[in-house]
Amino acid sequence: MSLLTILDSWRAHEAPSLVVHDVPASAVLPAGDTGQTCRAGVDYFRLWLAEMRLARDREWFATRHPAVHALVRLRFGDADVEFPTVAGPLSLPGLDQAHLGDVIQLDHLLTPLLPYNGGVVEIAAGLLALEGTSAVKAVVKAMETMGAALAVPPLSTAIAATGALGSALQVLLGAASGRQHLGVHLSYAGAQVPKALHAGYLAIVRQDATRLEARDLSVQHGRLHLRGAPVTGLDYMLLRVERVQERDDWRALTAIDAPFREAQAALAYGNEAMAKASMSRALLEALQSKDLTEADRRRVASELKKAWEDARNQGLGLERTTPSLADAMALAVPVERFVEAAPVSMEALLSLD
Repeated sequence: MSLLTILDSWRAHEAPSLVVHDVPASAVLPAGDTGQTCRAGVDYFRLWLAEMRLARDREWFATRHPAVHALVRLRFGDADVEFPTVAGPLSLPGLDQAHLGDVIQLDHLLTPLLPYNGGVVEIAAGLLALEGTSAVKAVVKAMETMGAALAVPPLSTAIAATGALGSALQVLLGAASGRQHLGVHLSYAGAQVPKALHAGYLAIVRQDATRLEARDLSVQHGRLHLRGAPVTGLDYMLLRVERVQERDDWRALTAIDAPFREAQAALAYGNEAMAKASMSRALLEALQSKDLTEADRRRVASELKKAWEDARNQGLGLERTTPSLADAMALAVPVERFVEAAPVSMEALLSLD
């Protein structure tokens, strides 16, 4: 049985007492890019736990241990893959028995930056109520440590290990009887909201739908409100899908950055043959990187090519600072302009003559 199936079976038991609401831009202050669709091959996205509240309950931390989970299934490169993550109280500041009932501002990252390649994207997230001894907390901590390590780019190297994390989570769910206290599973596809993957907030409230009108929910400055006031007395999670056009972690893409730096250094030492070999490797890594969107693969290669030409025009054997991938992309053409411009052929991008 897959991890997603297990989570869905737990969620099904709680469905009658949950309200799930995709908060529209008209109910978000400031609206930002709420409702803006993610463009296949151009945009990236991340999933955040913007806010969570647990009403006071003497069973929490006594017989039930909270763990927040997220699982995203999407097209990554040429295969459909799952990225699971889990977080327990130790990594969720303020989530402990003494602070139950307080509004907890978390803004906790649930997924790394993921390229949107089109197709169907499934998002499952929720709060698990795991029953058992203190050993459960130790296992959750071990898994969240593993997940944090896997969330660092390049993600293409972590595919196999994410399977191991998912298997470990399945074992935990089987060993610790419990339930999904709050949870949601959504599938996004197409180009039109609400079915398309889009930026915005998703509220999951533990309350009977007959007693709470979704239209009364709003988000003000990252906090969930009910009829204009902060929500109190209810368990809820507020998730946020962030749409990203420009990466902020270029230094982490070492498979591209390292050979690019080597090429610059080789030019400085006057070794053009070694410089070309390293530069060709950097360009190939960029054009084949699963961590980049289709648009960014060519955009990154194009910017690296410009930096290479500038460096070579300075002449061989001249001392110079060694620019990094981050330096090259800091001066890059914005992705919007690059997408609109005439496409550059693969042959032209790879040519170093």
